[in-house]
Amino acid sequence: MGLAGIRRYLATLRLAVLFAVQLWWLRRTRFLRGQRQEQAASALYARQGREFVAFATRMGGLIVKLGQFLSVRIDLLPKEYIDELSRLQDALPGLPAEQIIRVIEAELHRPLAQIYRTFDRLPVAAASLGQVHRATLPDGTPVAVKVLRPGIEKVVATDLTSLRAILRLFDRFFHLSRMIDLDVLEADFTATFTNELDYALEGLHAETFQRNLLWDMHVDIPQIFWERSSHRVLTMEYMDGVRIDDLAAIDAFGIDRHELAVNLAGVFFHMVLTDGFFHADPHPGNVFVRRDGVIQLIDFGMVGTVTDADRARYADLVMAMTRHDAMGIVRALRALGFLGPGADLRRLATMIEPYIAAIVGDVSRMYTSASVVGSMMSGSFDLTIDAATLEQMQRFIFTQPIVLPGQATFLGKALVTVVGLCLRLDPDLDLLAICGPYVAEATQAGAFEWLTKRVGDGAAMARNAVPTARRLLALAERLDDGTFELELGEAVERRLRASQQQQTRHIVRAVAALVAGAVVVLRWRRR
Repeated sequence: MGLAGIRRYLATLRLAVLFAVQLWWLRRTRFLRGQRQEQAASALYARQGREFVAFATRMGGLIVKLGQFLSVRIDLLPKEYIDELSRLQDALPGLPAEQIIRVIEAELHRPLAQIYRTFDRLPVAAASLGQVHRATLPDGTPVAVKVLRPGIEKVVATDLTSLRAILRLFDRFFHLSRMIDLDVLEADFTATFTNELDYALEGLHAETFQRNLLWDMHVDIPQIFWERSSHRVLTMEYMDGVRIDDLAAIDAFGIDRHELAVNLAGVFFHMVLTDGFFHADPHPGNVFVRRDGVIQLIDFGMVGTVTDADRARYADLVMAMTRHDAMGIVRALRALGFLGPGADLRRLATMIEPYIAAIVGDVSRMYTSASVVGSMMSGSFDLTIDAATLEQMQRFIFTQPIVLPGQATFLGKALVTVVGLCLRLDPDLDLLAICGPYVAEATQAGAFEWLTKRVGDGAAMARNAVPTARRLLALAERLDDGTFELELGEAVERRLRASQQQQTRHIVRAVAALVAGAVVVLRWRRR
């Protein structure tokens, strides 16, 4: 770590310690303020939020990512924090175009004029790790060009060191390890944010989502142009929709908000419960809506996985919630690792059983108002459960070994984000009802799943040559009605994994097998 890295590390640690001391003092002196406690807490939260946003904007790197992560935790942070941190979802100051162009030309080994017909010098988006410019290919195709910031790898390494130190510091004073496996959390953060520095990997993630969401006509994934991409540059199809939180534009398009919310929830449940591979950063800046109501997903640097075993356990949890099965809920939480060894499962189930409907309702309302912490501080969160019963439950729960599994961190973040977006589109949305079909699919393998797996055998050969989902479906439809003519270009897009480069004839055969298999499945579904 060089001198600049040391200064960055110390500055980050100093801010964390300052915030911790301020929060500790607020708690210690709450009885002195009495009725003024709410105002004092609100002022402190807002001030810390503003200070963090200013610090993150100035420093960039993973500090911005951390702020974005926390900005959607409406289940945890007070509203004042959320209001301030949400500003980090918007554009950050971009680097001069000259620096970005140098990265592109060095990575692709050609002058910019030979790569793109046009290239906008002003970025359309600037994030913590990279920025995006609009451009057109030589044939006029509009594209988005994502470029990694120069020197960002060293910044990320320093920020990960700072994060580890802060977690250990807070664990020492607030005993975080009682609630979360810090070792697993650190490993997840390190792996996730390190992967975000590899745009070639992000491109492969995008194509994985294309295949997984092949049959969902409500979602669109951008095509990757590999001959103009590398580990630091990613050229992809330009998505021209509006942000999913732009309700005015969505209404102007005449899009049914309820239907849009159902489709968005369905996409996420499919990712988690059907595929076990999900977009882990679905904030409004990464989710767009076309004029026809199709959802457009972008930015696949941060993804998460769910094991087959955990997919079934999450399905069991949802089914138990739907049936108001208290013991089923508790057993699913235990199987997922949220309840550690020694937890009194029977007593916990007995305690929550009469209040399951109330708890589900209260949690749902949480996402359309303020956070639990903020509402409790102000006394405005009107719980269905009476205060005496709630206090009894809290006392018991705090005696139990409740842990947040490290691997659940990014899933929880994504879930909170998607649920918040869905309920903003339609506050009356019944998420459990939407989740039902995906729960059934996660608990049993039907004939359709078996057939698509067989088609996947052929798809594996063309893993790096699959076009966007809508184009493949168009080919399948043309073959199904007898008008299909297979036309391949003069060259197949070259892949970055040179060690596994395939011959053109193998790719042609694999693509043909995939299309033929898709037609079989399409016909089977129509029966």
